[in-house]
Amino acid sequence: MAGVDRARYRRSMLAFAGLAVVIARAGEGRAGRLDDAVIKLAENGRRPGAVRAARAVSALAEPRFVVFPVTAATAIAARRAGWPQAWLPCLAVVSGAAARRVLARAVARPRPPAAIWLTEPEGFSLPSRHTSLAALTAGACVGSTAVGGLRPHLAVLLAAAGVGASRVYLGVHWPTDVLAGWIFAEAWLALAEVVIPSKQVREHARRN
Repeated sequence: MAGVDRARYRRSMLAFAGLAVVIARAGEGRAGRLDDAVIKLAENGRRPGAVRAARAVSALAEPRFVVFPVTAATAIAARRAGWPQAWLPCLAVVSGAAARRVLARAVARPRPPAAIWLTEPEGFSLPSRHTSLAALTAGACVGSTAVGGLRPHLAVLLAAAGVGASRVYLGVHWPTDVLAGWIFAEAWLALAEVVIPSKQVREHARRN
């Protein structure tokens, strides 16, 4: 395994280990008290304009909207590196979304009380579906169309934070669900880069 691949593999495994810790601690002890406190704070701080904004941000992580940036990233990647490389963003997002669904069903964490929901959620609570999908999309698209470095990770973090905050504000997720969604996306994207490395990574491995 090339040095770049080993680093990404280690990053993926560390992220999965962190995800396991979040899953094990979610709803218990300090994590559980923090979840409760943040949910109550969000519920008490609701305003009509902020609720509309949260709904709009949350909607950006729905599959019907995610398809547009993924399609754009596919087209850009095709122009830059050819069609074999172009399918990587779509593959990372679709496979990640499927893996998250399996994980959520295995964990089967209940959502916050239905009395505080401002939108109708789907499935179990952890990891957050919207947070994961937004982060996967941001990381896959930026990673396939821009220069490497910290920018893909920054995109993942910002997407997870923005969409995740909207889901907590709407009362359908605990904060630790959002944290788990972000960590899952980072772990999956790093693993995807090992399994299906980019053209740049393959060229680096050949040179070394």
